Amino acid sequence: MFAVALRRFRLESIGLACGLAVIGLLALITGRMMSDEYHDSGLDACMAAGTTSDCRDLIDRFGEQFNSLQILILPLIVLPALMGAFVGAPMVARDLETGSHRFLWTQGVTRRRWLANVAGVGLGLTLAAGVLYTVITYFWLRIVNEVSDERFGQLYDFQGLLPVASGLFAVAVGIACGVMLRRTLPAMIATLGIFIGVRLFIAVVLRPRFAEAKTMTTAFGPDDPLEGTGDWILSEQTLTADGTILGENGTLNVGALGPSCPKLEPASPGHPPREEDVSECMNLLGVHKVVRYHPSDRYWSFQLIESGLLLALATVAMVIAFRALQRRPA
Repeated sequence: MFAVALRRFRLESIGLACGLAVIGLLALITGRMMSDEYHDSGLDACMAAGTTSDCRDLIDRFGEQFNSLQILILPLIVLPALMGAFVGAPMVARDLETGSHRFLWTQGVTRRRWLANVAGVGLGLTLAAGVLYTVITYFWLRIVNEVSDERFGQLYDFQGLLPVASGLFAVAVGIACGVMLRRTLPAMIATLGIFIGVRLFIAVVLRPRFAEAKTMTTAFGPDDPLEGTGDWILSEQTLTADGTILGENGTLNVGALGPSCPKLEPASPGHPPREEDVSECMNLLGVHKVVRYHPSDRYWSFQLIESGLLLALATVAMVIAFRALQRRPA
């Protein structure tokens, strides 16, 4: 039965192989370009000899050259969702929709065994694809992780353990939707909606709370003590000594200083206040920055927590699929 299921899903296997081949080719071409630029520009020697702030010009030039690759972030993040919709959902829904499952069930194959074999093939293919994808992205983004602070930011979702866990979760949801809806297209749409909803909820609501964020208070200014550390900055507020918010993300609303500093009141877009007056007012009000962040050494612990959560949800989805199949009429 397992061999039969494997043969039936050879098109899905070919599709996954082609997708990985495209990603691998893209990684090979752009990865080689990034490696050449990293070494030829002297950025590697600069970072080995100093800190990230000492190499800011070289880092900015490196970022400008490969900034166009950011358009790949969204497609790579939603890749597991597409696997769930186009691999997981049709695996079961297609047979239930056409009625071909009845032939197998009348040949001594139980419902549980049928679903176990179909799901085993789907999840096995997903696991293999996820592992290979993780290896590709590791070598592809190795230099980017060294240069930028985005491993815990924009690049978090398609590195480490998450591609594997996300793929397994998406395919499990697709199988469960296929069993419950028994129609291919509705199952695919439901899979996309559930996956995107769950992933957004985890990323926006749960992930920042996996551990208590650290807080740092620093003087207001252009210097960033967390630059080059790879830390995940949650918020960066500009405050006065009494806690009044004057700006977000390292900015300062000079207009908000006016009520407390009469010298700044006449300021207008055409006549900005003098820098000396602004500095004097900031010192008077005790203006400073408060940064909430997760240190970079929490990267793998966060990956483990989130991957474990996704695998637990995938298990729940499969339990629902098996129970729903047992209770539904043929």
